[in-house]
Amino acid sequence: MSNNNDKLIEFVNSNALIKSSEPDVIKADCDNIIFILDNCEITVPKENEFFISVNCSEIQRSTILTRAKKYENKIKDLGLKDGELALCYTGLYDFSHTTADWDSVISLGIYGLNERIKDYASRYKNDNKKQRFYSALNSVYSAALRFINRAAKKAEENNKIKMANGLKALAVRAPENLFEVMQTVIIYYVLQHIVEGTYLRTLGRIDKLFFPYYLKDKESAKGLIFNFLKEIDRLKAPSNIPFAVGGTDADGNSLINELSYVILDAYKSAKTTNTKFHVLCSHNTPDDFILSAFDGVKNGNNSMVFMSDGKIIESLKKMNAEHLDAVDYHVVGCYECGAFGELTCSCNARVNLPKALELCLNGGKDMLTDKLIGIKSPDDYKSFEELYNAFIKQAKYFCDCACRITDIYEKEYKFLHSSPILSATYISALERGGDLYTEYTAKYNNSSLNALGLGTVVDSLSAIRKLVYEDKTLTLKEFISILKNNWKDNELLRLRIKNKFPKFGVGDKKTDLLAKDIIDNLSAVVNGRKNVKGGIYRLGTFSIDWRWEFGEKTAASADGRLKGETISQNTGATFGADKEGATSLLRSICAIDATKTPNGSIADIDLHYSAVAGDNGAKALLATLKTYFALGGFAVHYNVLDTETLKRAKETPENYPNLQVRLCGWNVLFNSLSEKEKDEFILRSIKG
Repeated sequence: MSNNNDKLIEFVNSNALIKSSEPDVIKADCDNIIFILDNCEITVPKENEFFISVNCSEIQRSTILTRAKKYENKIKDLGLKDGELALCYTGLYDFSHTTADWDSVISLGIYGLNERIKDYASRYKNDNKKQRFYSALNSVYSAALRFINRAAKKAEENNKIKMANGLKALAVRAPENLFEVMQTVIIYYVLQHIVEGTYLRTLGRIDKLFFPYYLKDKESAKGLIFNFLKEIDRLKAPSNIPFAVGGTDADGNSLINELSYVILDAYKSAKTTNTKFHVLCSHNTPDDFILSAFDGVKNGNNSMVFMSDGKIIESLKKMNAEHLDAVDYHVVGCYECGAFGELTCSCNARVNLPKALELCLNGGKDMLTDKLIGIKSPDDYKSFEELYNAFIKQAKYFCDCACRITDIYEKEYKFLHSSPILSATYISALERGGDLYTEYTAKYNNSSLNALGLGTVVDSLSAIRKLVYEDKTLTLKEFISILKNNWKDNELLRLRIKNKFPKFGVGDKKTDLLAKDIIDNLSAVVNGRKNVKGGIYRLGTFSIDWRWEFGEKTAASADGRLKGETISQNTGATFGADKEGATSLLRSICAIDATKTPNGSIADIDLHYSAVAGDNGAKALLATLKTYFALGGFAVHYNVLDTETLKRAKETPENYPNLQVRLCGWNVLFNSLSEKEKDEFILRSIKG
């Protein structure tokens, strides 16, 4: 690490812990950001066309971890620590799933945002509290303009004349052409995500945002977009940088335009590894656009997610978003949506549904440690209904614990983190004269809870119902003993349950109703629950890569899963259970009302390349997608896998350096996976 970075780290660390009882986090963070902007080392990569590069990622971000440590004792004092350590439930702050008001960023530029701050300061001259906020923002944005001028000078020194001229212009005015708009987007990303440390998790609906500038510069647009995507990709954001196209306007008209097609074509050609593409589909999205997107998926662009515009809008309105705000939603991260004006905290609380059933079968105790960490419960139940009700009670208790931990952190946001760069883009923050985090000034200040392992717990409940209460093959106590012993000496029974019993994901109505009822029950206690920020909680059912760590802390489950194995992924079936194909899987998922999981739900479809080859394969995908959305589906992504290619890539990774697969919610290079993860993808391709 360079001496320059050591200087930045030393300065930031000195402000990480503020010893007074009422620390001024905004001042400390602004001082850090200004120091980084004025002193960070600037380099100009040869391949960059739009902006320079800085090496200060995570420096300011590190202050959050330092400041948050002191709240761990509060979790322990409430008796919630053992359950958290056992991964029954967790709760946390979320400064990682944000969007800027991209309309403001692009129409005003960094210079114009600063001028707007000054305008608000002049409106509220007699409000000392607001004046202090505006002054802090102005000092940061003034430093940002100095940083842009430094970057321009460095670009000029490296003979990047077009880059330099654009930066000089953007230091004194708003962007005026497509090239400058793209520069502005990258500049803003660097300012918020890399320097400020508030993760920026979408570039917005770029076909809509860029369209007026595209009309002025159609001839060079495709090349610019291709180079823009490549430069965005080189930023190497954790879990990829997303952007969206499509959706509808307030009257329900499709927003797909000619630029949407140009962006899609450029994306398919660019073959990026650190970006992802949200396709916002409505009933009037042109078929040829979706077919072109599927062509990309079939040829390795597994990073595309197809999302139901109508279902997203409906779910946000049920969470009290105004109609126009719901229509102008954003998608952050993998597949989480927020209304316009919402600060989307989509990864706060988590609950482990298979663990809730585990405790329910063991008197409220963890089978792995024998600690009492849940609600005390019987170790036997006279009927399946009695057992199921006890499970629901345990799951609801987990939800309450997870939300209580999240409340601890969110109540203390004023001592944890501020976001002056992001706050300046929100009109609500400027109107209210306070930071988005420390003062909760977003229009919608919601929190989230994600229920993990739905497929695993549904299959487990279904297996218990059949084996114990319907077929009466074993008593419940006998079956519990088998689970505690991790299926030892019962491999034939385990395989029979795993391969022959009813499963979620095959269109079995009786099993699917279990999934529906679980979500109905959790929705009733999570959705609309008040948080400490003046907002409410939202339920989601995505698990992303958390399923691995949560599985490691979960005992053997009744669906045939062994102790420590991963639990089910996102809203889908358990691994290998969806034997009836994609249509049956999607039908099972649609048994759940997606408006009751407004924080996001996703179906994962693995298909062998031979199943989607040719025009007929693409048309089959289109028909499946339309059916899924017609049945009420929320979002879906496809992994098109070739078994032999994956096997060869595992054996000779040097021959497949760019092979990509979609891991939970983002793209990764196949060779970056663990051996266990590679083996899972190979098995999934065979299943597909």
